[in-house]
Amino acid sequence: MKYAFFLFIFMTSLAQAFNVRKNKDRLMLSEASCEEGREIVNSLAQWSLLAKTGKQCDTSAPGEVKKNRCQFDITDCVPDHVVKYQGATPQTDGPNCWNLSLVMSKILPALRYSSPEEMNFYMRPPLCRQLKDGEEKIAGDVGAIREVKKDKTPEYHGFIYISEKVAYSKNGFSRMSPYDLQSLDNVYEVYQVPREQECRKNEITDGAKCDKAVAFFRCQSMDEYLENNSNIPEKIKETFNKVSKFEVCVEDRALRGNAISQEATKNILDTSKALLKYLKQAKESPEVAKLNQEERDFVIGSLQMRLEAISEQLSMFGGAQDGTSLVSGLALEGFAKQIKAASKGIVGVQK
Repeated sequence: MKYAFFLFIFMTSLAQAFNVRKNKDRLMLSEASCEEGREIVNSLAQWSLLAKTGKQCDTSAPGEVKKNRCQFDITDCVPDHVVKYQGATPQTDGPNCWNLSLVMSKILPALRYSSPEEMNFYMRPPLCRQLKDGEEKIAGDVGAIREVKKDKTPEYHGFIYISEKVAYSKNGFSRMSPYDLQSLDNVYEVYQVPREQECRKNEITDGAKCDKAVAFFRCQSMDEYLENNSNIPEKIKETFNKVSKFEVCVEDRALRGNAISQEATKNILDTSKALLKYLKQAKESPEVAKLNQEERDFVIGSLQMRLEAISEQLSMFGGAQDGTSLVSGLALEGFAKQIKAASKGIVGVQK
C-alpha cells in the first residue's frame, strides 16, 4: 500500500482563532472577534453559493456572545457535506485529503481512499485547470500542496480553499483524522509550506526555493464533463455509473462500518470484467473511434485510477466480515492492471 505520501500519525490542528463544532443538529462557529467571525461566515456563504447548494445563509445575523467569544450558526452557510461530516472520523483508515478534495469538487462520488496518482491525474484538463499567478482564487478551488524536487512535484496534501482564512481539509488518511473546517494557515503549518510568497502562489515555478509549495486549481464536475461530451460511448458512461454505485458501498463501510454485500462485490467485479473485454475489442469499435486521443486517455485513465484506488481501500478493511473485501480488493487491483494494459492498445494512458 502506498503510505509514503501520507502522514501516518494523526495531525491535530494547531492553535487557531476560530473553531467549528456540532450542537445537536446545528453547526456552530466560534470566534474571539465578532468582526472576524462575520468575515468567515461571509466566505462560507460564498462557498455555498458557488457550490449551488440552494441554501439561504443570513450573513447579516449578529453573532451571539458567550464566554467572551462570538458564536454564529453556520448550518445554512455551508454545503451539506460539512454539516454532516464536520469533526467526524471514519471507522477505518483510508479516506484522505485527496479524496475529500475530489469529492467536494464533484469529481468523485464517495468518500474513500484516493491515491496521489489519482489526485494528480484529475488536477489537469479536461476537468481542472491550474490558476495563473495573480488570478483571483474563489471559494471551492482546490489547493494541492506538493513536494518540490529537482525534476518533479509529487502530491503531498490536498484541501478545499474557501478564503485566505479558511480551508476544508482532512489532515491524513488515519481513521483518527477528522473532516475539519480550519484556518488556511493551519493547513500550511501542518504540511510545512514555508511563508515565503514563492511557496504560496497559484503556480509552483521552476527553481522555487521551497521544500513544499502549493498550487491552486479550478474544476468542473465529472457529471458536467460526461453530459457535455456526446462522443463518449454509452458503455463507458454505464461503467462510470456502476463504479460510482460500488464506491457508495465502499464509503458506507469506511465511514459507518457497514459490511459490503456480496451482491455489490459481484457487481463491481462483473463490471471490471466487462470493461476489460470492452477495451480489448475497442480498436474495432466505431464509437471509440469517435473519441479524440485526449478523451480516450481521460475516460479510460479515470476508470483505471478509480479501480486501483478502490482496491487499495478494500485492502485496508480489516476483520472477519471483510474477508471478501480483501479478496475483492486483490481482484480489482488485478483488473485495474489489466485495464491499464488493455487501454495502452488504444490510448496512451500513463500513470
